Amino acid sequence: MEALILLAIGVIALPILLLVSHPNGGKETGGKAPSSRPRRTRCPNCGSPVIDHGSYWECGWCGDYGQN
Repeated sequence: MEALILLAIGVIALPILLLVSHPNGGKETGGKAPSSRPRRTRCPNCGSPVIDHGSYWECGWCGDYGQN
């Protein structure tokens, strides 16, 4: 019976100890959340997303282009 009580206390205490021992206390550091998708550059002429070709970009909608 004592082993069952100790196991129950361990199950409750372990997540609390892990949260407290986290460097920032388990809280987010602030600022914006990291984005899972890359930032899309838009065409200054028509506003459509552009295709990045490395040293230059190109708009697939209006055909505008420029250097990065």
